[in-house]
Amino acid sequence: MRSKKGIPMGRVEKLGFYLALFLMGLFLVFIFFSNHGIQDFRQLKSQKASVSAQIDIVKQENKEIEAQILRLKQDIEYIRHLAKHEQGMAAPDELIFKQKKQIKD
Repeated sequence: MRSKKGIPMGRVEKLGFYLALFLMGLFLVFIFFSNHGIQDFRQLKSQKASVSAQIDIVKQENKEIEAQILRLKQDIEYIRHLAKHEQGMAAPDELIFKQKKQIKD
């Protein structure tokens, strides 16, 4: 085996090189084949898929909210509808009739 400059590697350098390769290989084996290596990887992959799905849901909700904001800025009839039906408001020329709740004995 030769070094970068083409000079032959000495015995100690070869031993160090092979030891480093062996340790890296051992480390990779430990990561993938330890008790929780692959299991943790699969769990993280599953969590990633779950979070991605949640992100897609939130993006859709954001689009709906943006559309509602735009409608509130531009559509006066929509604002009147919300005021009347959700807030119980009335136009100046309208009357509101409310029924009294009957109390049962």
